[in-house]
Amino acid sequence: MKVFKKYLKQFIDNYDEVISTSNDFRFEEINELSTDSRSLNKGDLFIALKGENFNGNDYINESIFKGASLCISDENEKKKTISVKSTQRFIEDYSIYILNIMKNIKIIGITGTNGKTSTKELTNSILGLKFVTHSTKGNLNNKIGLPLTILNMNEDTEVLILEMGTNDIGEIGKLVDIANPDVATITNIGKGHTLKLKNRETIFKEKFSIVKNFNSSSCFAFNLDDDYMKKEYLRSNLNKIGFSIKADSDVRAENLSDDYQTFTLVYKDKKTKINLKAKGINNIYNSLCASSIALFFKMNLEDIKIGIERYQGISNRFNIIDSENNNTIINDTYNANPNSMQSAIEMTSQIFSKKHKIAILGDMLELGDIEQIEHTKIGEILAINKFDQVFIYGNNYINYKNGINEDLEIIEISDHSEITNFIDLKKISNTVILIKGSRGSKMENILKYLYK
Repeated sequence: MKVFKKYLKQFIDNYDEVISTSNDFRFEEINELSTDSRSLNKGDLFIALKGENFNGNDYINESIFKGASLCISDENEKKKTISVKSTQRFIEDYSIYILNIMKNIKIIGITGTNGKTSTKELTNSILGLKFVTHSTKGNLNNKIGLPLTILNMNEDTEVLILEMGTNDIGEIGKLVDIANPDVATITNIGKGHTLKLKNRETIFKEKFSIVKNFNSSSCFAFNLDDDYMKKEYLRSNLNKIGFSIKADSDVRAENLSDDYQTFTLVYKDKKTKINLKAKGINNIYNSLCASSIALFFKMNLEDIKIGIERYQGISNRFNIIDSENNNTIINDTYNANPNSMQSAIEMTSQIFSKKHKIAILGDMLELGDIEQIEHTKIGEILAINKFDQVFIYGNNYINYKNGINEDLEIIEISDHSEITNFIDLKKISNTVILIKGSRGSKMENILKYLYK
């Protein structure tokens, strides 16, 4: 049974922020939890949450019409409705209440600039071999997604794996106050969301607040190839485990293949060869991080290998697609920041060094004052990695161009569909095409037109 359903009546009866209840519903008739009236099914509990661009209270009537068993609202007092002071605070308080009841559950918190979701999925893949796990769905890692993840877990859950995201100061701390992790990690400290988190120092301080409620039994996994993480590792008194490719550490990757598909996982005097389905140096680091967490749970290297190797990768994240005429498309359209953009360019160049190389790039968003210089740096990185042609969509064409030398052809497109004016997969061969940009650039549309 889902925990939100098991404990709902008990929580409501003791929740001092209930304003009114209509008393024309039955708790035992509730099926699933829904926050979206469009996908709500008959019998669901509908919670009317608010965001920047939506107000769930506007859909109470629609939800009741579609058969909701009960609605939680902070504006409406209607039939089949419990009215509370704040629906956001309701899901947070209810999550805390549930975790206080389920004291034996182990909680993992994962944050970082890049690799959070992949590391979460790898950790789930490994630990799922030994434990009943529940993890963040997709990247629902904010103040709404994290409580909903907790509420949607089953009562037999043994390990809860939570992705924790932030784009402003104090957000990680708020998530930690809801779900105090027993084990935590920061995958890396890069340049992302610098519109509000101004620099890497601020990003580090914000993300490292994930340990603010740690106790003597808690453990932290450190990426020792990240300069901020290594410095903290050396001075930290936390229970800790380190992972790296370059540095001396507890968990290491050795013998990396040129295409970043295979490596040797090393822990103390034990070694095992790993063959990634989702290749890339980023996923080697993510695998090391997940392995470090798994070792805290006393998983052996043989099971860790199985868990890593069954991980298929995440949609739109450096997905390598073989196409006709020996062409390859790399779909890395999920998101972008300077670190992930540089990594994608360098991996494309190294893995496909013998192919003609094309990049189709969108804007990197939420960079604030460093937007211009970071796009220019990416232009320089494209040139260093010997790309032959670059197409730019978005507002940073000039900034990219300023970093690109005259030997590299750069073309601006004002609409995704314009790519068909320049690239026909049937007429080119032995070419790799990297497609990447921030979520707001919707670069996945490029794929639609390339295959049209």
